[in-house]
Amino acid sequence: MLKDTFQDNRETDFATQVKDELVCVNRVSNIEGKLKLAHLRVIIILIQYLQPALRHKITFRRISGAVPERLLPPKSEMTLDGCHRIITVPVSEFGFGKRNGGRLRKYLEELQHCHIFVPLKGEGISRPLIAGFDYPQFSRTVDIHISEFVVQTLLTTEDGYFTFSKSLALSITNRYTLRIYWLVCSWKQKGGFAITADRFRRQFGLGRAYGRIDNLTLKIIQPACQEMKDRFPVFFEYRLYNAASQYVVFKVKTKKTKTELQADFLMARDTTFNLLASVGASTSLLSEIFSELDHEDLVPYLRKLSEITAYVHAQKGRAIQDINAYILTSITSWHTNWLSRYTLAE
Repeated sequence: MLKDTFQDNRETDFATQVKDELVCVNRVSNIEGKLKLAHLRVIIILIQYLQPALRHKITFRRISGAVPERLLPPKSEMTLDGCHRIITVPVSEFGFGKRNGGRLRKYLEELQHCHIFVPLKGEGISRPLIAGFDYPQFSRTVDIHISEFVVQTLLTTEDGYFTFSKSLALSITNRYTLRIYWLVCSWKQKGGFAITADRFRRQFGLGRAYGRIDNLTLKIIQPACQEMKDRFPVFFEYRLYNAASQYVVFKVKTKKTKTELQADFLMARDTTFNLLASVGASTSLLSEIFSELDHEDLVPYLRKLSEITAYVHAQKGRAIQDINAYILTSITSWHTNWLSRYTLAE
């Protein structure tokens, strides 16, 4: 029996990440299914070979428009179940080790029968990830057949897109960590997100062993948190909340140089000074506000402070008696309650 863990010695120097940066649509991070690490590696390779089409859509803002045929994988001949796209990949690219051939054949056969569920607005669609493959014995390449539905799923930029490092993704040896890496990258621009424990279990294809929230965090979320913090440029912190449901809230963080941090905080302090002064609040609030803020808080914090000061302007001379206390209380409440602060993943 083949063990579903791999070792990969690919270069993961942060300075070279731009060269292996892959664009990926948000639907990939939201796919539901009990996928093995090997299955996820196949998805990474499929995404890699669809980069020309993806970058064309993004560069020319062709969100829902047609992609030129020359940028897509070639079509197969018409079959009983329709026309497929064929992606030819060198076997060595999957990084399965010395037993590349046997491993690859086994996992591609599994993927022919492994249905993935793609959540859509109001509904979802279940399809096999690949329609078939051609892999002659001793061949150095494999032809992977994928349906037009899968191609369009991997090219659907309407719901947003993100970037991730191919080399870092292929260096991950735990399937749950890889999927969390995708999730975190997909929410990086918004600073974080909340997800119900039930949705997390369903999306990751978890069984009853992870029915308890402490098992979920101890065996899946915490190891991913530690690994990403140790060696990834993007990582996260998390908190648990019990409300109408059990929630896990992720705060996305990125590694910055000291110079970058100083410049961003200086800009945020200047903007804060101007916003406070515009409503007649004391600029002495600066030290109290910034004592608790992380770098990742700055953009959403400034957005929130703008909302608060706009409200104060609208209420001038009416409901608010102590502007300083109102602003400080509002910011503190916003900062401490992650559940109300971040968008719920649906």
